[in-house]
Amino acid sequence: MKTRKRQAERGIAVIATTIMLVILIPVIGLAIDVTLLYVDKARLQGAADGAALAGAESLARGTNDAAQQTSARQAAAEYVFLNYPTTFFFTNSITVNQATDITIDESVANQRTVGVTAHANVPTLFMRWLNFTSTNVNASATVTRRDVNIVVVMDRSGSLASSGSCAAVQQAAINFVNKFSNGSDNLGLVTFGASTHVDFPIANNFLGASGTLPAPASTVPTLIGNITCQSSTSSAMALWYGYDQLVGLNQPTALNVILFFTDGKPTGVNVNMPIAPGSTCTGAHAATASIPWKYINGLYNTYTNQDEFFGLSDPINTGYANSADSGQTTDGNNSANCGYMGGTGGNNYSGNQTVTSDFLGVPEIDVFGDKMVAGYGANSAYLTPVTTVSSGSNTFIALNNTTNADYMAENAADYAAQAIRAGVVEPTSATGLLSNIGKGLSSVVIYTVGLGNAPYPLSVPLLQRISNVAASPIYVAPPTEQQGDFILAPTSADINAAFATIAAEILRIAK
Repeated sequence: MKTRKRQAERGIAVIATTIMLVILIPVIGLAIDVTLLYVDKARLQGAADGAALAGAESLARGTNDAAQQTSARQAAAEYVFLNYPTTFFFTNSITVNQATDITIDESVANQRTVGVTAHANVPTLFMRWLNFTSTNVNASATVTRRDVNIVVVMDRSGSLASSGSCAAVQQAAINFVNKFSNGSDNLGLVTFGASTHVDFPIANNFLGASGTLPAPASTVPTLIGNITCQSSTSSAMALWYGYDQLVGLNQPTALNVILFFTDGKPTGVNVNMPIAPGSTCTGAHAATASIPWKYINGLYNTYTNQDEFFGLSDPINTGYANSADSGQTTDGNNSANCGYMGGTGGNNYSGNQTVTSDFLGVPEIDVFGDKMVAGYGANSAYLTPVTTVSSGSNTFIALNNTTNADYMAENAADYAAQAIRAGVVEPTSATGLLSNIGKGLSSVVIYTVGLGNAPYPLSVPLLQRISNVAASPIYVAPPTEQQGDFILAPTSADINAAFATIAAEILRIAK
């Protein structure tokens, strides 16, 4: 009886084991196949994410929207195939149809959204026992690219020529411009030496091929290639001209950027210079309620690195970046019999550029409202306050002071940058210079590139302040003010990489 019972139990064990195998093998197989599918899905999702980003970046390639969309679709598809091999984890095939699986949505103003869907066919290993031979794995991703409005504010001062860097800077700036999307992004060019000029009013046809280009009929790369490097450095005025271009465009939903390049300290300010009572100057403007002194307007300069005033010259260049600089003040013959600048007002005072006896001093505020008497900022002043003198009820920056000449122009640029980042309205004092008086634009980002090989070097702390980097002593965190970046190029061999770094940061933020 016991023998029969053991034989019966052995029969049950065989049956139970068989039943368990029928159940366990599919369960284990399902676990293995699901794990493999999870790995495939994760890899495919990574490829789709990268493809959407690559497509958004490629929207900058092409001179019109159709060409840019084609470039984006091709780049997105290629990125999927590059990052998901067709044989990855037993995959049979991977497909991305550029016509249906890659979408570009332009329905929202100032932004374009690239969508990518990728498909992979993955065979099963164990589930074949249940007649499931393969599974389709899908992954989708979207990236939105904001259009970029950028004004290149570019130093063309004489120090670039003396250091032999002018050509390298031109090529780096051209390469920078070519990274943006013609037809969608807007780009403008402002150049400055002693004078400042809007060489290319901000527009979306900066590479040509569509519409009518601003006069002269040329592209921004062509204009940059024709720059002549000469004269001094009027930084504050150049920053305001760059801001004015963005304010006039008035696209707050886009990414609004000023790229400021220089190789030296600021040396000039646009001011209404007060005439001294004993001056022989004739024809100067009479005092007004807003300017309570007899004056002549012009760009008042310092000798680079010599802390010595000279002027007045023309702050506005009526030609383009390859035309003459440091001309007679815009007040023209109002400067007759003033002995401060050679050949002005029909009188030959050649060699008398440093004559300051005609003036009471330099106003504490330039025509754009920039304070020049001290570093501007709530946290700390970067610059030593300038020395002032009084004349009646008015106070002026003292002339021929060994610190004043250097500090006043730096303070003006510092103040201008902070006002721009704060989105201030353009002041009425700049009427006739800026085109959008009474209007402003918030959330402007300022990036700075500094070339460090000039005979008289730039101020790194000043450029850090202008771009509002964390190292600045007056750093203001977003969203109150936008944080930019400062890149130092020690030599002209490093300047292209510096511009490229800023371009990459701008495009990254735009997505």
